[in-house]
Amino acid sequence: MKIVHTADWHLGKIVNEFSMLEDQEYFLDQLIEKLKTMDADVLIMAGDLYDRAFPPKEAVALANKTFTRIIKEVGIPVLAIAGNHDSNERVEYGSQLLEASDLFIEGTVKSLTRKVTIQGVHFWLMPFSDPVYIRKLLNDDTIHDLEDATRVQIERIKEEMNPEEVNVLIAHGYVVNGGLESVETSDSERPLSIGTAEYVPVELFEDFDYVALGHLHKAQKVKWEKVRYSGSPLKYSKSETRHKKQLLHVTLDKSGVEVEPFELERKRDMRVVKGFFSDLMEQASEDYIFFELLDEEYQMDAMNQLKKRYPYAMGLEYVARQNRQSDAPVLTQAAIEERNLPDLFADFYARYTDRELDEARKQVVASLMDELERSERT
Repeated sequence: MKIVHTADWHLGKIVNEFSMLEDQEYFLDQLIEKLKTMDADVLIMAGDLYDRAFPPKEAVALANKTFTRIIKEVGIPVLAIAGNHDSNERVEYGSQLLEASDLFIEGTVKSLTRKVTIQGVHFWLMPFSDPVYIRKLLNDDTIHDLEDATRVQIERIKEEMNPEEVNVLIAHGYVVNGGLESVETSDSERPLSIGTAEYVPVELFEDFDYVALGHLHKAQKVKWEKVRYSGSPLKYSKSETRHKKQLLHVTLDKSGVEVEPFELERKRDMRVVKGFFSDLMEQASEDYIFFELLDEEYQMDAMNQLKKRYPYAMGLEYVARQNRQSDAPVLTQAAIEERNLPDLFADFYARYTDRELDEARKQVVASLMDELERSERT
């Protein structure tokens, strides 16, 4: 069995006021053309098909077009589940009819996880859902958090699963190998729960031959070669600019698994560019850019000027100033009370302008402070 593992398309996503739909459509067109040349039996989309529960109509149209083309032009089945960004019921709409066309979409959790068998391989589709909902659905008071919910669902799968056959789990969540440091997260990943643990130990998945995960945006394995995040196909935050975005071509049988990452062309890259304003204004780019300026002084209307050269500029920081300000000593309350107002103002001025008050300005400040004190006494 040969599988193409993807996840976290986030169709309709907006990053720093830029719609990513054009980039997403470009990527999906590239994916379809690549699939036509690959030896693949099935495509997996492991959750977060959309970026929000009520996606824009253009995002829904793009999903419909993409799935239709994969099934009709490439001729392979598609297996998709809902992630934490999706609306479970909306994603599942029409799924029973779509199944006849080899499009298997599972949006809501069932009392028994749905199994789809393709060429003798069993795929278990486990969409994301809130543990409170799962506790009520399964009538199991032992479920208090996502780890409990996952454990109970997998125990029920194992009651039906034949370990002598090939079993693939498709899931969406935060899976770790002992601790949070075992995986790398991104700023664009929404928390899975509030008030309860959102992390699931990888050991729960040991009995599966392959686990196709969604949620974390960096492609990575968790403990074993067979437990994988494909990552998001595009960069969706500044923290992802260093990611090497890829998809996974998985060759699988009962003897083991072989994973071969592959990359596709993107319409635009997302990068961090560091430099001085004057130097940057001599260059240009059509990429999404986060600027880190090294200038000591603020530049007049810097972002608007940069956008003339970089139309997809996403953000700007003065990193040199931030570093100096973060290194400045922080006065305690007691130290503040021991100093007079003119001296405190001089410290404030020096920290935020990188200049010392000269004597003439110090006299002006002292004079104003005296006048304020006199007005308060009267």
